Amino acid sequence: MTKKLSKLAQLKLDVINYHLHNDESTHRNNIDGTTEQAQVNERFLVGLARDACYTSHNSITFKKKQIADSLAEYDIATENKNIYDQERIGRWISRLTPELDELTVRHDADLEVFAKLTGGEQWQAKAQPTSAKVVDFSNLRKRVA
Repeated sequence: MTKKLSKLAQLKLDVINYHLHNDESTHRNNIDGTTEQAQVNERFLVGLARDACYTSHNSITFKKKQIADSLAEYDIATENKNIYDQERIGRWISRLTPELDELTVRHDADLEVFAKLTGGEQWQAKAQPTSAKVVDFSNLRKRVA
C-alpha cells in the first residue's frame, strides 16, 4: 500500500512533474522554432527533489542557529536583569518559532517527494567534516617569499 502524500508534498511533486511536459500547456517553443519536447530523465527529477531537500534542510539549520543564538542572548539579558533586552529578544524568538515550524513542514514535504521519486529511499544530509586536514605549507611559503 502506498502512503498518500500530504497536500504540500503533492503540490511540490506536481511542480517537479511539470518538467515532464506531458501537458500541452507546458510545451514551449524551442530555439530552432519547433515545439517538440525533449524528455527529461528520471535522474533529473530526482535531482530536483534532492536539491529541495538540501535547501529546506539548510533553512532549518539556519533558523535553529538563529533561535539558539537568540536564546543565549536572552539568557545574558536575564542574568543582567535587562528587562528591555528580555522583551525585545523574547518578541524576536516568538517570531522565529513559527518560522521554524513552517520550515519543518516544508522539509517534511520535500522528504516525502524525494522518497516518492526514488521508490522509498530516504534523503540524508551529508555529514560535515569535523576537522580540517592540517597541511604544512612552510616549504611553499619559503618558495614564494
